[in-house]
Amino acid sequence: MVFSLLLAACQKADFDKTPTGEGIDDGSFRIKSPVSLSTIALNSAIPTQNVVFSWSSAKPGVNKPLTYKWIAVPKDGNINEFKFELPADNDGKDTKLTITQEKLDQFLASKGVTEKGTIELKWSVQASNGETQVISEDVAILTLKCFQDGATPFMLYGPEPIIDPQAIDFLSATGKFNFRWQKSVPKTGGPAVKYRVLFALEANDFSKPLFTIESDNNGNDSGLVLTYKRLNDSLNKAGETDLTKDDRLKWTVQATSGNWNQQSDNINALNLVREVKFYIYGSINGNNINDPVRIIPDLNPSRVTKVFYSYMLFNKNATFKFLGLPGDAGTAYGVTGGSNGEYTTAIGQGSNITIADSGVYRITIDLRVNKIYVQKKAPGTVGSFQGWNTASPNPGTYISRNKFSSVIPSGTGIIFKFHDGGGANDWNDSEPNLVRYWGKDKKQEDVLSNAGDAGNLSVPDNKLTRVLWDASDYRKLKYKTFDAAMYLIGSATPGGWSNGSDLLPALTYQSNGKWKANVTLIPGEFKFLLVKNTWDYNYGGTAPDASGNLLSGGGVKPDGSNIIISTGGTYTVEIDEISSTYKVTLVP
Repeated sequence: MVFSLLLAACQKADFDKTPTGEGIDDGSFRIKSPVSLSTIALNSAIPTQNVVFSWSSAKPGVNKPLTYKWIAVPKDGNINEFKFELPADNDGKDTKLTITQEKLDQFLASKGVTEKGTIELKWSVQASNGETQVISEDVAILTLKCFQDGATPFMLYGPEPIIDPQAIDFLSATGKFNFRWQKSVPKTGGPAVKYRVLFALEANDFSKPLFTIESDNNGNDSGLVLTYKRLNDSLNKAGETDLTKDDRLKWTVQATSGNWNQQSDNINALNLVREVKFYIYGSINGNNINDPVRIIPDLNPSRVTKVFYSYMLFNKNATFKFLGLPGDAGTAYGVTGGSNGEYTTAIGQGSNITIADSGVYRITIDLRVNKIYVQKKAPGTVGSFQGWNTASPNPGTYISRNKFSSVIPSGTGIIFKFHDGGGANDWNDSEPNLVRYWGKDKKQEDVLSNAGDAGNLSVPDNKLTRVLWDASDYRKLKYKTFDAAMYLIGSATPGGWSNGSDLLPALTYQSNGKWKANVTLIPGEFKFLLVKNTWDYNYGGTAPDASGNLLSGGGVKPDGSNIIISTGGTYTVEIDEISSTYKVTLVP
């Protein structure tokens, strides 16, 4: 009997879980948009365009559906004592309120908001099932600006977004961007629309633009023709004066009608590289003034746009002039006076500069003082491996225009800089006719800097290393390091013309740019190859054709002619990169 009572007491009750109440669960009842602290300026030029308030639904009771209304009070009021209310869409059933700008303006006027006035509101949403009313847990702050003047929304047309930096020559008399956009229309009877193009840095917004420029026709046109020079002047005036970095910008347009400002619906990127270009022309390019040879801009802040230079190989009696703009002889600079590599010059004046002896020269024009310098110099290397002796740099050998290589001997902990030579312990580069030297840029990998705080460069320990000074990118001088080697390649060698072959005979480094080896060759032709798997670095004979290269030796130059081997046998092959000579001797 006791056991039966206990069993009955332990049985689980079976409750009816069907909901019967009409309460409102407000746990998920939240505001969606506009978010708190938003500002809506009602635009009189588009009175029929909608303003939308939205929220998530509350959980209703069992039998009675919910209706909603938008409610608000002045910012400092109590939302439970709301003074402003509007029913939601679909007779209050939807979780949004859609109202035209004109009707919202009229509603605010009916509530005493002055014409063209502004009011700050605290708003929320009330849900009701007819018996119970619940206000959302969210309350948002909203600034509403009543109709004043207005302008219709509009889109930017061009230029299309420039994502990858585009190079512009800001000294060009003809270079320009054409900014275009859709017209914006004022409200009926409103003041005419005027435009300004707004520019900002990529990471910033347009609340404080970097600079602004009025559109063409005193701001009346929906377009702006902006020359590269004017753009550069605007950047400089705004403090963006560093030409060594990319200018990562964005732009938009602001249309203004009376007291109304309307920004375009889209924003475009305008990423630029500001290049300044200068050239030479003469016997080096067949005197073609329309296709001159570009030279390097000096990016030192005190010299930029005024000093240009280049390291070039000239033949004896070569002639040239400096040139500002291709095809324009009026921008040519010749010699007006001076001697021994230092000359005066003037735009549109002067005779050709003449090279007295064949060789590599550093040529420089300094427009600040109208001087030309022609100096026998080339980028070599100085460093711990040679006692940092600037009076006698480890020579750089000519690969191509503004590209030189230097072989650094094997060692441990070797550091160096590129240097084109001067006096003992000469690091004075204060003027463009003095020494030039380069170290490692602190911000960009594989880039050289001539700033005073540029770091030392290094090479791998215990490896003969070739280092390359490369100014083919005029804004970013670069360098490479790779294992130093010298091979023979061609039909006279076991490896043939395959530049990746393991059978290419290798020469042994002697010192001071000299290489040598005993090599078995067959009748055919060969060249010297500095780096495998590329033809970028090779030497051939200086004769105009292969048959002119005497077996006993001669001069070599980058990408020179094939050298003839008429009789097979074992040969001693030698090359001196510094003196640009070679020698081939049959071993008895």
